Amino acid sequence: MNKKNYYDILGVSVKASFAEITSAKNALAKKYHPDANMRLGIDTTSQMQDVLEAYQILSDPERRAEYDQETFKSKPHMQTFDLHNIEDNAENEETGFIIYWRASGRLYDIIAESNALFHQKHITSKIKKLALQAIPYILCLKESGIPEKYWHPDIMNWLLFAWYKNRNYTTEYLLTLYDEHIHHDLSKIAEMKCRNQAIRYEHSLKRLMKY
Repeated sequence: MNKKNYYDILGVSVKASFAEITSAKNALAKKYHPDANMRLGIDTTSQMQDVLEAYQILSDPERRAEYDQETFKSKPHMQTFDLHNIEDNAENEETGFIIYWRASGRLYDIIAESNALFHQKHITSKIKKLALQAIPYILCLKESGIPEKYWHPDIMNWLLFAWYKNRNYTTEYLLTLYDEHIHHDLSKIAEMKCRNQAIRYEHSLKRLMKY
């Protein structure tokens, strides 16, 4: 029997954030809720169980990491650089840029969780806790000399891939390569989307750190 693909069940990518996973679960829960469908003579109990099972795994960072490792262990992941798939080994820990890449991924998860909370009431204490959790990753990235506009994981993934091609590249040169990439290799619309995404991410980070 084939192992369930929880990402397919929720209809999200393997890079999906906590907020995206939660949003997908909520939408599918409304669609497959047994009480609503039973009136139509449709039994969606099994689909609902699959959705909840997928959410329980993918919403928990540790269980998700274990699931990803088991599911994708035989697949190459060098070019995707999924935070949850890359192995924690001594060689990676000794390298420079990968430390900053890891920090950006952890920070993204925290910001995604905080963004979901801002739409709720009486959650100030939770947001303050997330803000405190974010501080070590922010300090790490500031120490790297990488400006905040490059902290989004999509950008850090690109930078990491470029770094893997030549580990002698300095951080400053990697940023230059990225700027040239989005300016020359992307369409104007795609370039604008990338820049707007980075701006929105900076805004979310500043909003969180006000707490």
